[in-house]
Amino acid sequence: MSNIYKIVIDGTVLAMALDNKLARTGVYFVIKNLCDSLINRKDVELKIFSSVELKKRLLEHYRDHQYEKCLNTDYLKPGIEKLNFIFPFHPPNSDILKLPNSNFFQIIYDFSAHMCAELKKNNIAFEKRILESLKSKIHPICISEQTKKDLANISRIPLNDIGVFYPGLRHELYNFDDINLNYNNDNMNTFLKIPKNAKYLLCLSTIEPRKNLNTSLKVFKKIFEILKSQDLYLVLTGAKGWGSEENFFKDLPIEIKKKIILTGYVDDEIVSKLYKSSLCFLYPSFYEGFGLPPLEAIASGTPVIVSNRGSLPEIFKNVAEVFDPYDIDGISSIIINWFLKPNERLIQINKSKNFTKNFTWKNSASQLMKYISSFE
Repeated sequence: MSNIYKIVIDGTVLAMALDNKLARTGVYFVIKNLCDSLINRKDVELKIFSSVELKKRLLEHYRDHQYEKCLNTDYLKPGIEKLNFIFPFHPPNSDILKLPNSNFFQIIYDFSAHMCAELKKNNIAFEKRILESLKSKIHPICISEQTKKDLANISRIPLNDIGVFYPGLRHELYNFDDINLNYNNDNMNTFLKIPKNAKYLLCLSTIEPRKNLNTSLKVFKKIFEILKSQDLYLVLTGAKGWGSEENFFKDLPIEIKKKIILTGYVDDEIVSKLYKSSLCFLYPSFYEGFGLPPLEAIASGTPVIVSNRGSLPEIFKNVAEVFDPYDIDGISSIIINWFLKPNERLIQINKSKNFTKNFTWKNSASQLMKYISSFE
């Protein structure tokens, strides 16, 4: 009989997102989809733990859900039975690390504040806290090979001691058996309140400096000035981050500002349709540990432009247009080409047609469990 691994995952981020949709960021979707996949594995007994207060809220929310059983941790026997703790975001406290007969795993997303010059003033304290925790008996598992290399360079942890798993497409957006690439965009144009025949560039992210919104705005301005088209818009979808919105838009001419649509946070159903209906998806981020939005856009049949920073080239170099995040001319020329020549846009789409099929959370869970099983 094969081993049954007792996996105990920190559900703090799940609880934080219960009443706050704005907390449903990439980290939340990683945790939620990972739990959904682990719970269906025959070799895993999944438990979800949190503080007493958060556990009460989780139990209320997930009543009659498959998570309800996972939230019952009363019968766990720390120190007696072998437990594998996974910390998907916050590092563990010292008391948990004292538990005998247990393994501890920390998911690592990126080290943008350490590795990216433009983001040096960002949340480096949190990254340092993660690095400090890895000096104990916590095993790191990264969401890309680039993040793994960054961690090894910063911490001097041997590469062979660091695991990697690629995130998958989130269950909330995609059913692989039913991705309609011929989606009619009329409904989305109505939703966005733009003309029926208009096209739009899509940027999906929190409004913050990390996502390099300045380049997106400069690209749109250049395209607008070259094409003189009244039928092209820029759609920015996502919650407000920690940057000042006014600083991003203050220097734009009024005729450009009128062509920019800020949707704010929208539900997953709308996000999926926004991808499918857009001319292209623009993601010139200064640094990413993986890049879920470009993956989602490609799965929707939308051509994608990403920056050459962080893990983005590792994941998307063969299926997306990859540019320096400051290359306004290069990015603009590609988008203009797709706008004027629909066949060129279709060629780009066909290049990535089958790319996302391997990015499933079933595969992600298998990669994670392979790493965990190596410590048995």
